[in-house]
Amino acid sequence: ISATDLPADRKITSEEESDESLDVENKGWVVFVPSVIPGETVRCRIYRNFRSYSEADLIEVIDKSPQRVEPVCPLFAECGGCQYQHMDISIQREWKTSQVQELLERVGKLDPDSFPST
Repeated sequence: ISATDLPADRKITSEEESDESLDVENKGWVVFVPSVIPGETVRCRIYRNFRSYSEADLIEVIDKSPQRVEPVCPLFAECGGCQYQHMDISIQREWKTSQVQELLERVGKLDPDSFPST
């Protein structure tokens, strides 16, 4: 699959463990869409294609995750400073912990077994 095989306005389901990446039909083509929770089906519009992935804007959440909540911040959709407020607080904590651990492993070359349990 390549970017040219994808229509600009696309319905896809998030199966990846990321709040932004979606593997299109498990074919290895990743589409980065902000504010998506794994398991959700969304409609998005692709605006940029790269060699092995695309970037898209979220148009509509069709099937919502049970972890999706209404963001408290009135600027959530515009600012980006509180990018996880659409997730339940327990899921927010899991995401943040996972991201820090991944960075410590990948960039810091630290052994994941040395991390404290959460």
